Amino acid sequence: MYWSMNFLCMIAGLALLAVLPAQADESAKLATTMEATLDIMYLDAYKDYTSTQRQDAIRAIVEGKYDLEVLIRRAMARNWTLLSADEQMQVRNLIDQLIVKSFVEGMVGKGRPILDCGAVIEVSSKRIEVPVVISFPSGKTFNVLYRFGLLKTGWEIYDIVAEDISIVSNYRQQFDDHFRKENGARLIEKLEKLLEQEELDAKTITL
Repeated sequence: MYWSMNFLCMIAGLALLAVLPAQADESAKLATTMEATLDIMYLDAYKDYTSTQRQDAIRAIVEGKYDLEVLIRRAMARNWTLLSADEQMQVRNLIDQLIVKSFVEGMVGKGRPILDCGAVIEVSSKRIEVPVVISFPSGKTFNVLYRFGLLKTGWEIYDIVAEDISIVSNYRQQFDDHFRKENGARLIEKLEKLLEQEELDAKTITL
């Protein structure tokens, strides 16, 4: 089972009323959250942080703004119901940790990127999108589209499309493949083993 952990998408591991002014604020909110996570990676104030300390700090920022369970549940789809309540909590926690660890290790050695969050695109009264262009000092530029749905908790990210690849669609197929042969306990075991690795490949994680 292969999980494409492109660090662009993990900036998602970088997290959110239906009136237009509120929608417009989501672009600024997303930009602020993303910049705050990059501050942890690049500002001198955090230069003495260990990798684990950076991960903890970034996770606190993201989880303070977004409910990543929305993204995880959409990716798992019907497989989410195959997990017990305890397994759901463990899977959500482990995936959160993997997302942040992959992001932190993926950014090591790279110059700080410039983020350009575009204007909110209103898809419907309960769906909006925010396009983001990520430009690295190396000259590489990537396009990422954040999709938001309006829930009781406000606007939440329900999918991220990086270079035309949907995180939810990609992961859903992989979860489907896993649960055809294995169960929630086995998934948790694999996730725990991944977290024990000293370094995670920021682009591809093999389960």
